[in-house]
Amino acid sequence: MQGALLAALLFFFTACADAADAAVATDVPAGKAKTIRIRGVPAGATVAVRVVTNGPLLVALVGAKHLKAPGAGSKPLFRGEVRDKLAFRVAVTEADDYVLVLSNRGGQEARSVEAQIRATGAAPKRAPQPYSPRPEKASWSLSDSSSVSSERRARECAASARRCASQ
Repeated sequence: MQGALLAALLFFFTACADAADAAVATDVPAGKAKTIRIRGVPAGATVAVRVVTNGPLLVALVGAKHLKAPGAGSKPLFRGEVRDKLAFRVAVTEADDYVLVLSNRGGQEARSVEAQIRATGAAPKRAPQPYSPRPEKASWSLSDSSSVSSERRARECAASARRCASQ
């Protein structure tokens, strides 16, 4: 792929840092393309991009693996055309380096471009709470109430009400 490596934007996600921002301003000559590399984006992260330009330009966000060795089913995460302003947000499914492609290959004039990129790390998933039925629900049900005396049911209901009131 033709085009110069415009900048290497380093996004390192650690436990302390959960977001990274970068802004780039450049010119894309007529008939050419430029790329912006975004390194170290973790799986589950969200990448938001805002592009401002002075004319039509093609924009794509592609995984570096797919850019180096495109397969039959490989597609960009985002592809669109910008005339003045364009903003988009994508969720990254696999950890990889990503490339923002700014293409002016069909253009007759150079384009001035400003790109803002924000990557936000995935929120940690909470472990589900283990399910444990309340003791009064596990000890008897309405289907076997015929075998339970009415006095016992009254005691269990009172105990249940006291437990609920104390919580």
